[in-house]
Amino acid sequence: MDIENNKEQLKKYRILISKISRLKNMINLCPENGKRYEREINNCISERDNIEDAINRVDGGVLSEILSLKYMCGKTLEEIALDICYSKRQTERLHIKALGAIKI
Repeated sequence: MDIENNKEQLKKYRILISKISRLKNMINLCPENGKRYEREINNCISERDNIEDAINRVDGGVLSEILSLKYMCGKTLEEIALDICYSKRQTERLHIKALGAIKI
């Protein structure tokens, strides 16, 4: 239950989305390397899906929603607090609880 490690793993989500997009563009620019790019895309998609599954397994409720909004949508904890109608402080506490509960 290493919260910092879990946070680092979750931060990869947005990077994976960017990498998938870049690799798709690379296929058009360098079609001769298409097979290699496709393999990399598939690896990124698999890793992205693993992160999504881990988030959904946390509780299927408010903890999962906080993780989704933070790491998949890129929202700040202040924005999330407004979205879920909780105080910023309570959202921060729940965020830490969610990071401790996730298993990636």
